[in-house]
Order: sequence, then C-alpha cells, then structure tokens
Amino acid sequence: MTAGPLPAVPPGPDTALWDDHPLPLFPLQPPRAARDLLADHITAMVCCAAMDTAGAAPGLDWLDGPVLLVGGERASDLAPRVHTLVESGDPAPLRAWLADLGIRPEKPVRLV
Repeated sequence: MTAGPLPAVPPGPDTALWDDHPLPLFPLQPPRAARDLLADHITAMVCCAAMDTAGAAPGLDWLDGPVLLVGGERASDLAPRVHTLVESGDPAPLRAWLADLGIRPEKPVRLV
C-alpha cells in the first residue's frame, strides 16, 4: 500500500496565508526605543525599592495595567518624574518624590 499526498488543509483564521507564510496571531509590535526601555527599567527599580522600603504593593488597573500602590493609593505621579529623568537627565523630581514617600533608593533591591 502506498501513501498518497496529504490532503490540503483549507485556510482558516489561523492558517491564512500571506506571501506563502502564515500570518502571526498577534500583530508584530515595532521595536521599542532605548529611552522607552530605560524608562521601564527605572520604573521597575523604583517599584521594587518602594516595595522593599516603604511597604508599597503591586496593583492592577483594568485600563492601565500594572500600578504601584503606596499607602493603599495608586501612585500615578511616578511616570512623569521618570520621564523627566530619562529625557532631560534631571533626577531632582524623582529624588524628591522618593523622599516624600519614604522610599530609600540607596538600599539594595531584593530580587526574589
């Protein structure tokens, strides 16, 4: 008994073809700029320091995604201070914000 060719699978939503290659399930995102990555890393380090030294907690907002909760309230004023540091190199607003909340940036961050 000889095996014949495999039957062709009709194209569906997961197998739609474009230039003979299957389309990805999610659209590809453009590469992120170095400044965006730096801002995300600084924000993550501030959040870790806030959790370690000021008793902050992670939260999740249904619209904005991850948020930092300091004293049970959302810390929505972190992003502008991080962007000021990244864009202009001025650490003063972020340092003042950290000091006001009792976050000690000089303490090593625990990564567990």
